Amino acid sequence: MERTRIYQFLLFFLILEQGAPTPESNPLNIVGMKTRQVTLYCESLLPNSPHGNNQCWYYKGSRIFCGGSPVPSRFDGRLNQDGSCNLVISNLVEEDSGLYTYVSSSGYFGDVILNVTNVPMVTNFLPYIEGVRGRSVILPCLNYPSEQPLLQRQNCWYHETTAIYCFSSPQSNTSMFISRLSASNDNNLEISELQMSDTGRFTCFLSQSNYGKLKLTVKDVPVSKPVITKTISDSSIRAGTPISLSCKSAFGSWPISYNWYKLNSQTGGYEHFASGGTLTLNPAEVKNTGLYKCKASNQVNGVTVQESADSELTVQSPITNISILAIPKQLFVFEGQTLTLRCQVDSGSPPINWIWYRYTEDREQPDSEFRHQQQELKLTHTEQSSVYSCKANNTCLGQVITLNSTKMKAFIVPRPVAHAVSYSSLALSLCALIALVVIVVLLLRRKPTPPPSPPKKNTAALQPIAHQRQNVKQNVRGNAKANEYQDSHQDNQKDFYCPLSHNTCTGEDVYDELI
Repeated sequence: MERTRIYQFLLFFLILEQGAPTPESNPLNIVGMKTRQVTLYCESLLPNSPHGNNQCWYYKGSRIFCGGSPVPSRFDGRLNQDGSCNLVISNLVEEDSGLYTYVSSSGYFGDVILNVTNVPMVTNFLPYIEGVRGRSVILPCLNYPSEQPLLQRQNCWYHETTAIYCFSSPQSNTSMFISRLSASNDNNLEISELQMSDTGRFTCFLSQSNYGKLKLTVKDVPVSKPVITKTISDSSIRAGTPISLSCKSAFGSWPISYNWYKLNSQTGGYEHFASGGTLTLNPAEVKNTGLYKCKASNQVNGVTVQESADSELTVQSPITNISILAIPKQLFVFEGQTLTLRCQVDSGSPPINWIWYRYTEDREQPDSEFRHQQQELKLTHTEQSSVYSCKANNTCLGQVITLNSTKMKAFIVPRPVAHAVSYSSLALSLCALIALVVIVVLLLRRKPTPPPSPPKKNTAALQPIAHQRQNVKQNVRGNAKANEYQDSHQDNQKDFYCPLSHNTCTGEDVYDELI
């Protein structure tokens, strides 16, 4: 019996996005020894074959075995089948190494990579499959007997010696595989959300003569470079159309985190936009136009981060509702001031082309010499007073949309120079009048300073003296009339001598003295 060493490297991956699996596959890897024979298993795993549905084996894209018969090729006389769709290659040479593809009649296909080596084979070496932690893997039910298994129940899958899935009662009996097992019509077993503890030997035991063993190993794999795909393949979409962008890494241990970034055209850098493996825009808006990229990361050897290539999304919208906005709104200004006319639309994706027209002398046709191609029109001179209209157009999904506004009349009024001088004179006069009023008010509010008051007299002490002075004054006046003056001073204490002074003289005294 010819012994061969078979390396089966079958990877079925899941992009786990909140528990929703997306199956992917890597080729099945088999190692064969030079001059020996090897069996390539016809596992039909993926739909939509690139080679149609003609039930053939291909080597590097060329047919070599179809409909149970070999096709003339470099393998002449060395190809046959073992009663099934499996392909047996005998007398291996190093040139037989390469990619083989099997296509079923239903359009499903599976890739196998054969490596031919001179290294001696190890006897009784189990074929094995490598799985990635957190993802899924399919274990093919191969008829590859090794030693007679000591198993009792037929039509079951075993992990080591424990039945984990039986086709008559599909529920797993072991807690470590609960809700993670499923089988296909060809008895292949799929294990989802792989764990490191799933490593071990598995046996597909259909009967005592139909069984096969293989080994599963589970490993950690850093995340691979993600790829962005869109639900709509067109480069441009119309505003209001829902679209989804998905970010997927073909390799990498689960869980994988995805984050979306959008290019800021003003800063030139990417800014965080959303999280998750799928970016849904429902509905898509014009502002969603731009460059996107995603980053995938997982926890293998620290944190592994991979970045996708840029993906451009263009959302277009036709222009709607054109109008002219005047600033200021009264539609006239004095010469030297600026009247701004702005052509505007309610919606529309850029680029938008603007054209202004001017009409003179109430003509229906615009002035052919005037053509302004900016969104705003600024008027400052009297000769620019006229009737204006604008036109806008843009392109939406290959169709040119054009809108014309209504006409609007703008006035630039000459500046009144004479009136400006009169206004200046009036302003100066008003300022002078206000200043005069302020001065008068300040003068009226100012109080005169009173003269210093004389010292207070002792009226009680002066009353008898005043009485005596009155008698003396009468005598003096009588003598003055007779032209006789005499000394009124007598030694008698009752006599009173009153010399004229500021304290004793009165108005009458002064008068008498002057006489």
